[in-house]
Amino acid sequence: MTIATSTGAIAAAAPKLTVEHARKSFRQANGGDVAAIADLSFTVRAGEYVAIVGPTGAGKSVLLDCLLGLKTLDAGQILIDGRPVQNFVREKKGHITRIFQEDRLLPWLSATDNAAFGLQIQGVAEKDRRASAAKWLEAVGLSGFKEALPRELSGGMRQRVNIARAFAPNPELVLLDEAFSALDDVTATRLRQDFKTLAQAQSTTFLIVTHSIDEAIFLANRILVFGAPARLMAEIAVPPHAHEDRVLSDRIKDEVRTLIAAGARVH
Repeated sequence: MTIATSTGAIAAAAPKLTVEHARKSFRQANGGDVAAIADLSFTVRAGEYVAIVGPTGAGKSVLLDCLLGLKTLDAGQILIDGRPVQNFVREKKGHITRIFQEDRLLPWLSATDNAAFGLQIQGVAEKDRRASAAKWLEAVGLSGFKEALPRELSGGMRQRVNIARAFAPNPELVLLDEAFSALDDVTATRLRQDFKTLAQAQSTTFLIVTHSIDEAIFLANRILVFGAPARLMAEIAVPPHAHEDRVLSDRIKDEVRTLIAAGARVH
């Protein structure tokens, strides 16, 4: 049972991200190769919120590294706006941002300077980048902590700075890499809601890697279920407000769990 739905605007949008027959392996200490990505193909349209779920070893974070140009595929291709990802990353610095599980803030910089870091890489003038960072810190509820150092902030507050840093460069594609999994349930729930409110005000595309099926249903328009190594097992469209419908949400979760179990790597 696959639940299918889509909004007309997103369905009609041009592809933002295209992954075609991607493959990536790594050499092990014993000289053998282990596949991280195996003949993976999918498309994400502009403005979509797409979640990726799958078992451990499904190559999800490796895929995000490839999307940022940090790793290269062995075969296949990744296109953004129809251009090879390496070209896009080189020509449009800061237009793909990533929110990690760990905040990865620079400990010697204030919240403002951390939030402005991507803009600094883009070459934005100091006055302008600090003004933009201040705007985004206010948007994530940290207007009173603009000059605080990371050690002076709680885990949830540091992740809010991380979100501000991801949004400040006005990115075209935001990658969430288990962004809320290190937080306690109460903080994570509040931060997901705040993130969704901010995200919906932007004309941005989101790719969300998560182990939480509840999070995928809450944040995404569509869920891609990966097997291990990374290959697409199913696409499940998420109807609007599905997280508020207990019966529908449980049906989606049951289907996703079954697919994840079927796609786990055999050891």
